[in-house]
Amino acid sequence: MTTIDIHSGTGESRARDLNRLLDVAELEPGLFEGQRKHGGVGRVYGGEVVAQALAAASKTVPADRIVHSLHAYFLRGGSETSPSQYRVEADFDGRSFSNRRVIASQQGEVILNLAASFHKAEPGHHHQMPMPAAAGPDSLLGHQALIEQARNKGRPERGTWAMIDRPWPVEIRPVIVSGAASGEQGARPFAYWFRAAGHMDAPQWMHRVALSFVSDLGVLSAAALPHDIVELQGASIDHSIWFHADVDMNQWMLYDVESPWAGGARGMGIGHIFGEDGRLIATVAQEGLMRDHAFAEQDG
Repeated sequence: MTTIDIHSGTGESRARDLNRLLDVAELEPGLFEGQRKHGGVGRVYGGEVVAQALAAASKTVPADRIVHSLHAYFLRGGSETSPSQYRVEADFDGRSFSNRRVIASQQGEVILNLAASFHKAEPGHHHQMPMPAAAGPDSLLGHQALIEQARNKGRPERGTWAMIDRPWPVEIRPVIVSGAASGEQGARPFAYWFRAAGHMDAPQWMHRVALSFVSDLGVLSAAALPHDIVELQGASIDHSIWFHADVDMNQWMLYDVESPWAGGARGMGIGHIFGEDGRLIATVAQEGLMRDHAFAEQDG
């Protein structure tokens, strides 16, 4: 299988390649395989596995149903050097809802379990929380510019933005910059605007898949920010998304994240994703490993 480079070329080409990366291929009924990133090393990004698993599930439901929620557990760290396969089990198809279970594996070992629910559109009552006040994306610098700014001031970024310090298929503009890039310890809340780096011409289910790809970025950072952690062993444990409205990756969306709790070497983040017009598009919840090496040294 060929690899896909989502880190080079123009923004338009990176957005097209993201679409190709997440659009899994069907090997046989109920079994799909994801593409691999070009030049991948180390552990695969969790949002990539969640998104590919959702893409596989989405390809097995009736065309009039769209995902409204998913719940995933990360079991092992996947490798960027191996393709992932996705086995989809069709557990339920009712009059309005469908449910799918997905088992993601690499080289025979399970790396993620995901359950997703799909709903046929229907009318109903509506309310939502208000969008928080935030500077608009046009007034903000992109994350790469902020990383370079921090380096020039002798404050190398070690946090979330250091993970994506090369061109990405998604444009990101932090609202309040965390840690070294801002020069403030424990700056919060953790929020950023994002959209596809180029035009994404895809059906609605693929826009939701692409949002899932982004949704794993920075949630755990919100839990680490209050503690001024120097050296952290972090990893996503579980990840949930509830979709409230249609997603358009071509438009700016605000990802606002807070952490209600951390303890016992775990931290929790809750994120809300808003459209620029104030619509609540999705809610994200994640718990992750947040192991501070300073505690291990104290125990020793």
